Amino acid sequence: MIDETTPLREAECGPDTTFQGSNDRSNVDRAFLLITQLGAFLAGADDSFFISTHDHIASSFGQLPLGSWLLTAYNMGYSIGLPMYGRVCDVYGYKRTLLVAYALFSVGCALTGLAGNIWVAITGRAVSGIGAAGMVDLISVILTDMAPPKEVAILRSYLMMVATIGATLGAPLGGILADWIGWRWSSLAQSPVGILCFAVAARRLPSVPKKGDSDERRPDLDIPGLCLLMVTIGSIMILCHTLGESEPQSRLMQISLLVVILISSLLFGLNEKYCTKHPLMPLWLFRTNGIGFVFMGQIFTTFSLFSSIVTLMGFFVRVWNHSTSMSGLFFMIVPVAAVMGSGIYGRLIGRSGKYKKLAIGSLAGGMLSFFLMSLRWPEDPSFWELAYPFFAIFTIYGVLTTQFVGLSASIPKGMNATTTTIYYLSQQFGMMLGFTLTPAVNRKIFTYKLKQKLGTSTQARQTIRSVLKDERFVSSLPGPLQLAVRTCFLQSFRIVPIICLAGLSLVLPIVCYLPEWPLE
Repeated sequence: MIDETTPLREAECGPDTTFQGSNDRSNVDRAFLLITQLGAFLAGADDSFFISTHDHIASSFGQLPLGSWLLTAYNMGYSIGLPMYGRVCDVYGYKRTLLVAYALFSVGCALTGLAGNIWVAITGRAVSGIGAAGMVDLISVILTDMAPPKEVAILRSYLMMVATIGATLGAPLGGILADWIGWRWSSLAQSPVGILCFAVAARRLPSVPKKGDSDERRPDLDIPGLCLLMVTIGSIMILCHTLGESEPQSRLMQISLLVVILISSLLFGLNEKYCTKHPLMPLWLFRTNGIGFVFMGQIFTTFSLFSSIVTLMGFFVRVWNHSTSMSGLFFMIVPVAAVMGSGIYGRLIGRSGKYKKLAIGSLAGGMLSFFLMSLRWPEDPSFWELAYPFFAIFTIYGVLTTQFVGLSASIPKGMNATTTTIYYLSQQFGMMLGFTLTPAVNRKIFTYKLKQKLGTSTQARQTIRSVLKDERFVSSLPGPLQLAVRTCFLQSFRIVPIICLAGLSLVLPIVCYLPEWPLE
């Protein structure tokens, strides 16, 4: 039985995934480590790459209304792929599963680049998302097994930094490359990089010979559970995508999706508990060593993080009236804060071997930053007050780093891959909620403030629709109207840091409750 005194184990995952070596010495091959960083960068960049090009791609097919599905399909594939990798890894081992992830990503990028219609492109994006999930998730699992506990924090902070840099640079690179060589070649060019990652991983990732009868040792895939989980995750992603829409047909669709989510999640839970010997998400795992609370904390943490990130660009444009390029320069505070937070906290954990006090301190710092932001930003902040979101993002990445280290030290033997995939799935849920719920609430309040300020006449309603549709429409209005719209947005923006503060407030008692596991 595992408790606070149990030393960190050498986790097992499948017949060919047990890495030999001392807990005091890293077994990570440098060439493999470098290629994993490239893969993480590619996975992060590919997601945001289509943020700046999805409308252009959809327009080239004459299907502009379907453009946003190029983004949703990737996130849906990513979320569906995460829980699959844990069980597939248990069956076939790290190496084969990682190679499949690289192959799927490469095929998805090629499929998108060669697409003859929008639906083929959307399918390619979904396939790329499934592959990208393994390119980040499985690497974290492998590093946890191959490196000593203290080094895990440093190596994973590097992985997070690279993925974050890729996600941040992907959008501007997407726009530049689409204008330079076209979106098709931009997507196709990612396939050879994925193939390079495949080749290096196939050559340099160690694979221990199997022992005994592998067919007897391998657990069966839970196909009914996998199908139910895919339906649940897909429905949640589509529901998040439709939030903020107020048309009657959208309301009906949202209600239908809620019913599907409730039924499929209930059936999934019953299947996991009673109908399979090898569940995708073992319910007992959520009750072991507080791991379920860690997953819950990840949802709230990433929800707060992406709630703040997704609203920054709109603030720079609507309030400071900056161009897209200038807003992009201001937005660079996000990757800088993320890189510094991940790197510094990883180093601190590596030196001290402690993480709980760091987690509590970083949470307190993030909450203070959002509190100050809720007071000052609605009053038209000055340039130096960009320090509030910078420090908030810095501390949140500190929380993410500390909690992953704590999770790594508390995982029961043989559950490393499954636990890590659920961990990343929790983050994906938090991200999608942050991307959808907070902007929807902000938009509702902004609309209400505009109606209060401008009235409900026909001309006022038309102005409000135009303001909500185009961030830069306000510059075409007379001076007094520009000031009124700007004031309404500032007043409505207060809800954003308040929501972020509430999210982190829910994480604090979880972190305080969880024990600090030894890293030695």
